[in-house]
Amino acid sequence: MTAAQEDVPYCHRYMDFNFPDYMALWNYDDPQTTATTFFAMLDMAAVSVDKTFFSELLSQIARTYVMRNDFTQAEYYLAQAKAFLGNAEPRAEVYYMREKARMLAAQHDREGAKTLLVEAWTLAEKERYDQLVLETALDLADDTWVNLPEQEKQQWLEKARQTAATTQDERTKRWMLENPSRLQ
Repeated sequence: MTAAQEDVPYCHRYMDFNFPDYMALWNYDDPQTTATTFFAMLDMAAVSVDKTFFSELLSQIARTYVMRNDFTQAEYYLAQAKAFLGNAEPRAEVYYMREKARMLAAQHDREGAKTLLVEAWTLAEKERYDQLVLETALDLADDTWVNLPEQEKQQWLEKARQTAATTQDERTKRWMLENPSRLQ
């Protein structure tokens, strides 16, 4: 990556502006409808040379199955997402690891979930994906996914707050405005 590219926020460096913002299409109260919406985008994503979007979309489809406790289907779509990571931006791998961690947590493998979330956070931080750094740190501070000692949860929460305080990424700032309670 050139120095000029490093100064561009990741969401503009790696985003194909021909694709919809699938995260904006999430309906967390209705994962079935969300899955249907994402399936409608799969053909477009499959024929694109942008395997980042395709892999991320497959990871999010897997998440809809995790939310419905259908781990067989979730694992299938995670395997599909993983198959394209070699041809995708590192961001897709962060999404893959986060969704795999969610599945492990839902299956009561909190230690495995923690390991993947820490790996996802490390990669996100290395690549300067502020929103993913922030969200993953918050996941690590949340008992929903892992059961960490209080001191360790507070350390992750502090890392999230530091990212929130220093980010220059507009997408991350918008996420913080939409999710203010997550940083409490």
